[in-house]
Amino acid sequence: MMTTTERAIEQKKTVRERYARAVTEKTGCCEPSCCGGQETKTADDIGKQIGYTDEELAALPEDANLGLGCGNPTAIASLSAGMTVLDLGSGAGIDCFLASGQVGPSGKVIGVDMTAEMIERARQNASAGGYDNVEFRLGEIEALPVADASVDVVISNCVLNLSTDKERVLAEVHRVLRPGGRVVISDMVSDLPVPALLSGDLNAVAGCLPTFRDTYLGQFREAGFADVRITEEKPYPTSYILQDEGVKAYIADNREHEAELTEFAGSIVGAHFEATKG
Repeated sequence: MMTTTERAIEQKKTVRERYARAVTEKTGCCEPSCCGGQETKTADDIGKQIGYTDEELAALPEDANLGLGCGNPTAIASLSAGMTVLDLGSGAGIDCFLASGQVGPSGKVIGVDMTAEMIERARQNASAGGYDNVEFRLGEIEALPVADASVDVVISNCVLNLSTDKERVLAEVHRVLRPGGRVVISDMVSDLPVPALLSGDLNAVAGCLPTFRDTYLGQFREAGFADVRITEEKPYPTSYILQDEGVKAYIADNREHEAELTEFAGSIVGAHFEATKG
Protein backbone atom coordinates (compact mmCIF):
# COMPACT_ATOMS: atom_id res chain seq x y z
CA MET A 1 0.00 0.00 0.00
CA MET A 2 1.29 3.47 -0.92
CA THR A 3 1.97 6.07 1.73
CA THR A 4 0.18 9.43 1.55
CA THR A 5 3.32 11.06 0.11
CA GLU A 6 3.81 8.32 -2.48
CA ARG A 7 0.17 8.55 -3.51
CA ALA A 8 0.42 12.34 -3.90
CA ILE A 9 3.48 11.92 -6.13
CA GLU A 10 1.74 9.29 -8.25
CA GLN A 11 -1.43 11.38 -8.55
CA LYS A 12 0.53 14.43 -9.69
CA LYS A 13 2.39 12.27 -12.23
CA THR A 14 -0.89 10.86 -13.54
CA VAL A 15 -2.42 14.34 -13.87
CA ARG A 16 0.66 15.70 -15.67
CA GLU A 17 0.69 12.80 -18.12
CA ARG A 18 -3.03 13.11 -18.77
CA TYR A 19 -2.83 16.82 -19.59
CA ALA A 20 0.26 16.34 -21.70
CA ARG A 21 -1.88 13.96 -23.79
CA ALA A 22 -4.54 16.67 -24.03
CA VAL A 23 -1.98 18.67 -26.03
CA THR A 24 -0.15 15.98 -27.97
CA GLU A 25 -3.18 13.81 -28.75
CA LYS A 26 -5.90 16.47 -28.44
CA THR A 27 -7.87 14.55 -25.82
CA GLY A 28 -10.22 16.39 -23.48
CA CYS A 29 -10.44 16.46 -19.71
CA CYS A 30 -12.18 13.13 -19.61
CA GLU A 31 -10.39 11.46 -22.52
CA PRO A 32 -11.65 10.76 -26.06
CA SER A 33 -14.80 8.81 -25.24
CA CYS A 34 -16.32 11.25 -22.79
CA CYS A 35 -18.56 14.17 -23.48
CA GLY A 36 -21.65 12.40 -24.66
CA GLY A 37 -21.02 8.71 -25.15
CA GLN A 38 -21.18 7.81 -28.83
CA GLU A 39 -21.58 11.39 -30.01
CA THR A 40 -18.29 13.14 -30.67
CA LYS A 41 -18.08 16.58 -29.12
CA THR A 42 -15.64 19.24 -30.30
CA ALA A 43 -13.80 21.50 -27.88
CA ASP A 44 -16.06 24.37 -28.99
CA ASP A 45 -19.17 22.27 -28.31
CA ILE A 46 -17.92 21.65 -24.79
CA GLY A 47 -16.91 25.30 -24.40
CA LYS A 48 -20.39 26.54 -25.28
CA GLN A 49 -22.00 24.02 -22.96
CA ILE A 50 -19.96 25.22 -19.98
CA GLY A 51 -20.42 28.95 -20.52
CA TYR A 52 -18.29 30.42 -23.31
CA THR A 53 -20.00 32.44 -26.03
CA ASP A 54 -19.61 31.94 -29.76
CA GLU A 55 -17.92 35.34 -29.95
CA GLU A 56 -15.38 34.47 -27.25
CA LEU A 57 -14.50 31.14 -28.84
CA ALA A 58 -14.21 32.65 -32.31
CA ALA A 59 -11.75 35.28 -31.09
CA LEU A 60 -9.32 32.76 -29.58
CA PRO A 61 -6.19 31.33 -31.22
CA GLU A 62 -6.99 28.04 -32.95
CA ASP A 63 -5.47 25.74 -30.31
CA ALA A 64 -6.31 27.70 -27.15
CA ASN A 65 -9.51 25.81 -26.32
CA LEU A 66 -8.87 22.15 -25.54
CA GLY A 67 -12.26 21.47 -23.96
CA LEU A 68 -10.80 21.04 -20.47
CA GLY A 69 -12.86 23.40 -18.32
CA CYS A 70 -16.11 23.25 -16.39
CA GLY A 71 -17.06 26.93 -16.55
CA ASN A 72 -16.01 30.38 -17.75
CA PRO A 73 -14.43 32.26 -14.81
CA THR A 74 -13.65 35.35 -16.88
CA ALA A 75 -17.37 35.89 -17.48
CA ILE A 76 -17.96 36.84 -13.85
CA ALA A 77 -14.52 38.05 -12.75
CA SER A 78 -15.38 41.75 -13.28
CA LEU A 79 -11.96 42.51 -14.69
CA SER A 80 -10.98 46.05 -15.63
CA ALA A 81 -8.13 47.89 -17.32
CA GLY A 82 -4.79 47.84 -15.54
CA MET A 83 -5.43 44.78 -13.38
CA THR A 84 -2.97 41.94 -12.88
CA VAL A 85 -4.68 38.56 -13.26
CA LEU A 86 -3.29 35.13 -12.39
CA ASP A 87 -4.72 31.95 -13.93
CA LEU A 88 -4.04 28.71 -12.04
CA GLY A 89 -3.61 25.74 -14.36
CA SER A 90 -3.75 27.91 -17.45
CA GLY A 91 -3.53 25.07 -19.97
CA ALA A 92 -3.32 26.24 -23.56
CA GLY A 93 -4.31 29.76 -22.51
CA ILE A 94 -8.04 30.12 -23.15
CA ASP A 95 -8.92 32.10 -20.01
CA CYS A 96 -5.70 34.11 -20.10
CA PHE A 97 -6.49 35.30 -23.60
CA LEU A 98 -10.05 36.23 -22.67
CA ALA A 99 -8.76 38.13 -19.62
CA SER A 100 -6.14 39.86 -21.76
CA GLY A 101 -8.68 41.96 -23.62
CA GLN A 102 -10.43 42.96 -20.41
CA VAL A 103 -7.32 44.21 -18.58
CA GLY A 104 -5.94 45.93 -21.69
CA PRO A 105 -2.37 46.99 -22.53
CA SER A 106 -1.89 48.53 -19.08
CA GLY A 107 -2.81 45.24 -17.39
CA LYS A 108 -1.07 41.89 -17.16
CA VAL A 109 -2.15 38.27 -17.22
CA ILE A 110 0.01 35.46 -15.83
CA GLY A 111 -0.73 31.81 -16.52
CA VAL A 112 0.84 29.05 -14.41
CA ASP A 113 0.77 25.39 -15.41
CA MET A 114 2.83 22.38 -14.32
CA THR A 115 2.72 20.66 -17.72
CA ALA A 116 5.58 21.67 -20.00
CA GLU A 117 3.61 20.72 -23.11
CA MET A 118 0.78 23.06 -22.06
CA ILE A 119 3.16 25.95 -21.43
CA GLU A 120 4.78 25.46 -24.83
CA ARG A 121 1.39 25.43 -26.58
CA ALA A 122 0.17 28.46 -24.62
CA ARG A 123 3.27 30.47 -25.50
CA GLN A 124 2.83 29.56 -29.17
CA ASN A 125 -0.79 30.68 -29.00
CA ALA A 126 0.17 33.96 -27.30
CA SER A 127 2.73 34.68 -29.99
CA ALA A 128 0.35 33.79 -32.81
CA GLY A 129 -2.42 35.94 -31.33
CA GLY A 130 -0.24 38.92 -30.44
CA TYR A 131 -1.09 38.79 -26.72
CA ASP A 132 1.71 41.02 -25.49
CA ASN A 133 0.27 41.41 -21.98
CA VAL A 134 0.11 37.65 -21.30
CA GLU A 135 2.94 35.61 -19.78
CA PHE A 136 3.07 31.86 -19.08
CA ARG A 137 5.19 30.35 -16.30
CA LEU A 138 5.98 26.70 -15.68
CA GLY A 139 5.25 25.84 -12.07
CA GLU A 140 2.98 24.12 -9.58
CA ILE A 141 -0.04 25.81 -8.07
CA GLU A 142 1.02 24.56 -4.64
CA ALA A 143 4.17 26.72 -4.95
CA LEU A 144 3.30 29.59 -7.27
CA PRO A 145 6.19 31.34 -9.09
CA VAL A 146 4.54 34.68 -8.30
CA ALA A 147 5.54 37.46 -5.87
CA ASP A 148 3.65 38.23 -2.67
CA ALA A 149 0.72 40.66 -2.90
CA SER A 150 1.21 41.24 -6.64
CA VAL A 151 -2.11 40.08 -8.11
CA ASP A 152 -5.55 41.70 -8.21
CA VAL A 153 -7.63 38.70 -9.29
CA VAL A 154 -6.91 34.96 -9.33
CA ILE A 155 -8.94 32.80 -11.71
CA SER A 156 -8.93 29.07 -12.33
CA ASN A 157 -10.99 26.63 -14.36
CA CYS A 158 -11.52 23.05 -13.19
CA VAL A 159 -7.99 22.72 -11.81
CA LEU A 160 -7.99 22.92 -8.00
CA ASN A 161 -9.75 19.56 -7.74
CA LEU A 162 -6.70 18.00 -9.40
CA SER A 163 -4.34 19.20 -6.68
CA THR A 164 -3.05 16.80 -4.04
CA ASP A 165 -3.08 19.66 -1.51
CA LYS A 166 -5.92 22.13 -2.10
CA GLU A 167 -5.30 23.77 1.29
CA ARG A 168 -1.76 24.64 0.18
CA VAL A 169 -3.03 26.01 -3.13
CA LEU A 170 -5.49 28.32 -1.36
CA ALA A 171 -2.74 29.48 1.00
CA GLU A 172 -0.64 30.37 -2.04
CA VAL A 173 -3.57 32.20 -3.62
CA HIS A 174 -3.98 34.20 -0.41
CA ARG A 175 -0.24 35.01 -0.43
CA VAL A 176 -0.06 36.37 -3.98
CA LEU A 177 -3.26 38.46 -3.79
CA ARG A 178 -3.14 42.10 -2.83
CA PRO A 179 -5.32 43.16 0.13
CA GLY A 180 -8.86 43.33 -1.20
CA GLY A 181 -7.94 41.06 -4.09
CA ARG A 182 -10.42 38.50 -5.34
CA VAL A 183 -10.42 34.85 -6.32
CA VAL A 184 -12.92 33.64 -8.94
CA ILE A 185 -12.79 29.92 -9.60
CA SER A 186 -14.84 27.54 -11.72
CA ASP A 187 -14.66 24.01 -10.40
CA MET A 188 -16.68 20.87 -9.91
CA VAL A 189 -18.61 20.20 -6.71
CA SER A 190 -21.19 17.62 -5.72
CA ASP A 191 -24.04 17.20 -3.29
CA LEU A 192 -22.60 13.82 -2.39
CA PRO A 193 -19.09 13.02 -1.15
CA VAL A 194 -16.85 11.26 -3.68
CA PRO A 195 -17.39 7.52 -3.16
CA ALA A 196 -14.40 5.94 -1.43
CA LEU A 197 -14.40 3.22 -4.07
CA LEU A 198 -13.76 5.86 -6.76
CA SER A 199 -11.45 8.23 -4.87
CA GLY A 200 -8.86 5.44 -4.71
CA ASP A 201 -8.56 5.26 -8.50
CA LEU A 202 -5.77 7.55 -9.72
CA ASN A 203 -7.05 7.69 -13.30
CA ALA A 204 -10.50 8.72 -12.11
CA VAL A 205 -9.06 11.30 -9.71
CA ALA A 206 -6.94 12.73 -12.52
CA GLY A 207 -10.06 12.97 -14.67
CA CYS A 208 -12.53 15.47 -13.29
CA LEU A 209 -13.72 14.35 -9.87
CA PRO A 210 -15.49 16.99 -7.76
CA THR A 211 -15.18 18.06 -4.14
CA PHE A 212 -18.11 17.87 -1.73
CA ARG A 213 -19.61 21.38 -1.79
CA ASP A 214 -19.44 22.13 1.93
CA THR A 215 -15.85 20.90 2.11
CA TYR A 216 -14.79 23.28 -0.69
CA LEU A 217 -16.42 26.31 0.93
CA GLY A 218 -14.85 25.42 4.26
CA GLN A 219 -11.39 25.20 2.72
CA PHE A 220 -11.69 28.78 1.42
CA ARG A 221 -12.68 30.06 4.85
CA GLU A 222 -9.90 28.15 6.60
CA ALA A 223 -7.40 29.76 4.21
CA GLY A 224 -8.44 33.19 5.49
CA PHE A 225 -10.77 34.34 2.72
CA ALA A 226 -13.84 36.46 3.42
CA ASP A 227 -17.21 36.69 1.66
CA VAL A 228 -16.85 33.12 0.40
CA ARG A 229 -19.76 32.12 -1.79
CA ILE A 230 -20.95 30.17 -4.80
CA THR A 231 -22.47 32.60 -7.28
CA GLU A 232 -23.65 30.20 -9.98
CA GLU A 233 -24.03 26.50 -10.64
CA LYS A 234 -24.58 24.61 -13.87
CA PRO A 235 -25.31 20.88 -14.10
CA TYR A 236 -22.31 18.94 -15.33
CA PRO A 237 -23.29 16.30 -17.92
CA THR A 238 -23.36 12.90 -16.27
CA SER A 239 -21.86 11.32 -19.37
CA TYR A 240 -18.68 13.39 -18.96
CA ILE A 241 -18.01 11.39 -15.80
CA LEU A 242 -19.48 7.99 -16.61
CA GLN A 243 -17.81 7.84 -20.02
CA ASP A 244 -14.38 8.67 -18.64
CA GLU A 245 -12.02 5.79 -19.40
CA GLY A 246 -10.97 5.38 -15.76
CA VAL A 247 -14.57 5.36 -14.49
CA LYS A 248 -15.72 3.01 -17.26
CA ALA A 249 -12.93 0.58 -16.44
CA TYR A 250 -13.86 0.62 -12.76
CA ILE A 251 -17.56 0.01 -13.45
CA ALA A 252 -16.72 -2.83 -15.82
CA ASP A 253 -14.90 -4.58 -12.98
CA ASN A 254 -17.36 -3.57 -10.24
CA ARG A 255 -20.89 -3.71 -11.62
CA GLU A 256 -22.34 -3.80 -8.11
CA HIS A 257 -21.27 -0.16 -7.66
CA GLU A 258 -22.70 1.17 -10.94
CA ALA A 259 -25.90 2.57 -9.36
CA GLU A 260 -23.92 4.37 -6.64
CA LEU A 261 -21.55 5.93 -9.17
CA THR A 262 -24.44 6.97 -11.42
CA GLU A 263 -26.17 8.72 -8.51
CA PHE A 264 -22.92 10.45 -7.59
CA ALA A 265 -22.29 11.61 -11.17
CA GLY A 266 -25.81 13.06 -11.30
CA SER A 267 -25.09 15.25 -8.27
CA ILE A 268 -22.14 17.04 -9.88
CA VAL A 269 -22.31 20.68 -10.95
CA GLY A 270 -19.85 23.21 -12.31
CA ALA A 271 -19.76 26.00 -9.72
CA HIS A 272 -18.38 29.52 -9.68
CA PHE A 273 -16.65 30.30 -6.38
CA GLU A 274 -15.83 33.85 -5.33
CA ALA A 275 -13.96 35.11 -2.27
CA THR A 276 -11.98 38.14 -1.13
CA LYS A 277 -8.67 38.61 0.66
CA GLY A 278 -9.31 40.92 3.61
